[in-house]
Amino acid sequence: MDSTPLLVGNNGLSGQALLQDHPVFLRASHSPWCFIPQNVLVFFRGLILAYLVAASILVLNYETTDAAPGETNARLFFDFAIISGALVLLYYIITFSWTFTHLYYPDPEEIDGGVESWLVSLMSLPRNLASLRQQFYFTLFYITTVVFSFMNTVIYWFITRPYDLENNDGGGTGDDDNGSGGGNGDGDGDGNGFLAALAPNTPFSDIFGEGWLKAFAVVNLFGITSIILVFEILFLNSIRRPSTISAYLFALVVFAGLYLGWAYIGHAATGIYPFFWLDPAEAGSQEAVTAYAIGFVLLAPIMFIFMQGFVGVRESLVRPHVIIQEAPLGA
Repeated sequence: MDSTPLLVGNNGLSGQALLQDHPVFLRASHSPWCFIPQNVLVFFRGLILAYLVAASILVLNYETTDAAPGETNARLFFDFAIISGALVLLYYIITFSWTFTHLYYPDPEEIDGGVESWLVSLMSLPRNLASLRQQFYFTLFYITTVVFSFMNTVIYWFITRPYDLENNDGGGTGDDDNGSGGGNGDGDGDGNGFLAALAPNTPFSDIFGEGWLKAFAVVNLFGITSIILVFEILFLNSIRRPSTISAYLFALVVFAGLYLGWAYIGHAATGIYPFFWLDPAEAGSQEAVTAYAIGFVLLAPIMFIFMQGFVGVRESLVRPHVIIQEAPLGA
């Protein structure tokens, strides 16, 4: 398998786009832009992965140490923000592994046995690149990762945070109906007295006025991951818009519905609702809960369309500079 970039630049704006249908695994491992060759792409993916790992450690530290009395860490297994963040982390583990081995170990079978051979084989692209079933599964995983991250961002900034502010809940991380993220209010727990001294009416003081750790956790959980994925779509992969979207739309609606079921299981196990609007007492009525739940499910296909808009922007910028050429499947 050739380890050269899938799209090789010719004019400083974009690269040669091979118009024949490459497997999605290769498209995930190649940038369409000439200023992002394979070695630079490996660097970017490695840098993002390292950041996500470090951020995950800090976010989990905040979530586990700032819980309200009576809350258990088990609630995190049902938290939508944590689940969507875990999907993003898993996506970058996979794509970094593929990009790295595709460049430096294009033929893993040439490596003699041992730990290195096993590790390279584990990190390498799937053996059967032409498998339509595997391509569908990975594409669905990629789309679900992006859509859930976008949903998480929209729900927090447009629903959860306004509700928390209106109810003087401290603008927590929105991981439960009791606003457990609103703790650490004096700022002394994380050693940042200046942020804690911000005036109460300062914009975003509910986030940046309660210590750097809370600010870091909130911004990463509900902002940075979505920004990273927009950068991913525009610059780091060349995954095309699916030719048929009905299967993906149906799957996203099912996944969103399954999460709601998982959230209620979480409430039964921990006594905590992942979203305030799942609690009839907080939402106002059972009918309001139903309306919120329907909106949550419908938000998934809306965010899918939003995602495809970014893909369309990238393709419109790349397409004017496309050169049609033949290439083998593994190019």
